[in-house]
Amino acid sequence: MHLRLPAALAALCLALGSTTAHGQCLGGGAGGPIPASGTGSTTWPAVLPVAPLSSPLAVTVPTGATCVKSVKLLGLAHTWSGDVQFVLEDPAGGLHNLLCGMPANASPDFGGDYELVDPVQVAKGLASAFNYGGNPIPSGVYGQNFGGQTPGTNGIQNTPLEQIPVASGTWTLHAYDWFSGDSGSLSSWEICFGTPTPPPPPPPPSTFTCVPAAAPAGVFPSSGAADGVWPLTLPSGALTAQANLTPPAGSTLAAVKLVGFQHTWGTDPMVVLQSPNGQRHLILQRDDGSNCNGCGDDFNGDYTFVSSPGAPTLAGCGVGLHPSGTYQQDVGIWTSGDAGILTTPIEQIPVSSGIWTIEVYDWCVAYDDGYLGAFELCFAAPAVPQAYCTAGTTTNGCSPALSAASNPSASAASPCTLSVTNLEGQRSTLVFYSVSGAQALQWNATSFLCVKSPTQRTLPRNSGGAVSSCTGTYSLDWNAYLAANPTALGTPFGAGDSVWVQAWLRDPPAAKSTNLSNGLQLTYLP
Repeated sequence: MHLRLPAALAALCLALGSTTAHGQCLGGGAGGPIPASGTGSTTWPAVLPVAPLSSPLAVTVPTGATCVKSVKLLGLAHTWSGDVQFVLEDPAGGLHNLLCGMPANASPDFGGDYELVDPVQVAKGLASAFNYGGNPIPSGVYGQNFGGQTPGTNGIQNTPLEQIPVASGTWTLHAYDWFSGDSGSLSSWEICFGTPTPPPPPPPPSTFTCVPAAAPAGVFPSSGAADGVWPLTLPSGALTAQANLTPPAGSTLAAVKLVGFQHTWGTDPMVVLQSPNGQRHLILQRDDGSNCNGCGDDFNGDYTFVSSPGAPTLAGCGVGLHPSGTYQQDVGIWTSGDAGILTTPIEQIPVSSGIWTIEVYDWCVAYDDGYLGAFELCFAAPAVPQAYCTAGTTTNGCSPALSAASNPSASAASPCTLSVTNLEGQRSTLVFYSVSGAQALQWNATSFLCVKSPTQRTLPRNSGGAVSSCTGTYSLDWNAYLAANPTALGTPFGAGDSVWVQAWLRDPPAAKSTNLSNGLQLTYLP
């Protein structure tokens, strides 16, 4: 048993029927002590703790709402936040996991107001991923955290909020305390309803082709090297390794891979990539002017650095050894341009054939040496057209699907045909496009506007097919359209340019008398 002190009570009440960015919220759910009596109990995960706080709330779902958007825990206080699990019971008796700290039993405290949302909102950048960091955990909007809950245990499912069946009736919040020794409290709670969050755009391509250097690199720094003066005077004795590389046609730089990279005190080394045009770009720098007083953690393995979302950052001090793997480019507090070295994101470094050079510096030359076995540059081939956003559903149940078999070519060297299937028959149809990017704004009850303004549209054509059926189709020769419209939005296009396209169709019974397809991102090849 561990001994802990009780938390202080914090309270904040929002008005019944309030509206937030996450929907229309219905309040009035009573708070109380957590657990309702005593200080909790545990037989994780088989037997739920006794005396949970169970707070019912009678709800009439707002007109037009089709999903649960969030649950607000207001004035939540509890030491050892990892003890507590929150479960939402729907009117039909289904149990849905909202937040669970077990079995980690995290120590930071709750002390504030917490709004829990569907993980899709985290993927869209609309909320933070929940983590048991800070003390107390800061108030804010967080994605659900299912912890170690196995779906179905004690009848509790790990259901994303927006997938919980919606119905008017009594919803109940249960708060369980999985450990004896302390307790907490909740001031009140709210449940918020709205419409589903559009799915996030597709991630960038995760596969790439790595081109290795022809020869191994070597030891750094060289004998007789001298310390630098951070950041403008670089240390001497840098390791320089070169490779004459020919990137795949039309590709972009995706990653820099250091093979057999070794160094104790992992804040000492700095890695710079020089492209064939002579410009130098910072890949790794963690010294930040520490004057040999950085972190004692080691590099010893193969490390791939990227600037695309999704890869973890290198850990801070105290990990011992940075495991081999893929990590975010790390430039620390380096100011772009210092010592002629830019902090260009790896994916934006211009690509060309020729001599690519890796430079490895050591900001603390007097103590230890490092080693680089080899380096590789990894290039991403141009992606195929990427569908994103969600197609609407027409009054006859059709979901228009926009697609293209291949990306367009800046030189019109290859065909590019846009196709729309599953259209309402005998309806006016066109496509419109943007060069400004993607978005997902509600258009009507089922459709989203998936491209940003300004836009340009093509001339409408009849979809053909049979009335009141989904047999209509539409196609557009993209190259022919641009040839016939040389001043169209975005022209002339060059390799690497992107176009975001969507189809529009007349649907008189629908809201706005129209519906929209999914979105499609085209990326120009040479």
